[in-house]
Amino acid sequence: MKKIVVVLAGVALLAGCSEAKKDATASSAAGESAAVTKPADGMTGVAECDDYLNKVMACIKDKVPESQRAAMEQAIQQSKASWASIQDKAALAQSCKAASEQAKATYSAMGCKL
Repeated sequence: MKKIVVVLAGVALLAGCSEAKKDATASSAAGESAAVTKPADGMTGVAECDDYLNKVMACIKDKVPESQRAAMEQAIQQSKASWASIQDKAALAQSCKAASEQAKATYSAMGCKL
């Protein structure tokens, strides 16, 4: 199970990151902008991303065996760090929505609701 959890978390997070890069280019060309709030400690300032991160971290804390938490938390932190470099917040919001949708099945299997 450990291997499956780590792989699935990584896939969902990487998909979100690649979507953000692709969407950033498209959104920049279209001149879109998103409302951005000042991020709280550890947050992105983009509501969709912050919601996703809060739900995933709660799931990890409550449902993932302690022996597997560190790897999953590290994957989340890496995604959050890569999202910080994305200037187009509209694209980032779309990326986080996509990551959340992709992660639903994975986290549902652990008993979490995203």
